[in-house]
Amino acid sequence: MASQAACMLATVGYRVDLGPDLHIGLLTTPSDPQGKRVHGHQILRLTDELNGAETYETAADLADQVLDPHDGVLVRLSEFFEAAAEQAKASESDAGWDLSHDFREAAATLTDVGEDLHVAAEQLRALHHPAKPSGQARVTNYFATAPSTKCAGASTTPTTAPAATPPSAPKPKRTR
Repeated sequence: MASQAACMLATVGYRVDLGPDLHIGLLTTPSDPQGKRVHGHQILRLTDELNGAETYETAADLADQVLDPHDGVLVRLSEFFEAAAEQAKASESDAGWDLSHDFREAAATLTDVGEDLHVAAEQLRALHHPAKPSGQARVTNYFATAPSTKCAGASTTPTTAPAATPPSAPKPKRTR
């Protein structure tokens, strides 16, 4: 019900943010219009949440979902490639052994990435200021810092400045 209401509001131009537990419908993309790649779509939702993070604290929590060394996406994806390597090796063919080697390399690469980024979530959290101000905050900040159009103590009656003579206009009358 909440997802349907959110879709209707978004259709008429409202920005609606739902918690991940409220998304009940299939997420589709142009490359997967039937929504069959559900695990990729879960990562896409995580990416969307990270893009919409209002603070570095929130962004760090989301990054930790991927980077956690025990239960993060990278660790689980590395385990997936290890399992795929075992499946390929079970074929006991040369092609299976080659594929197994490729899967093991992918698993090792993901493990290396996780080790390289093991403190990235904490570093992101340490940044301490808003990751991206909301539209309303940006407008408020703009008007708070915009130069004033009125000077203090200025009269409210408009003053007219003498018109400047354009450079191409004839000079005042001269006599020779």
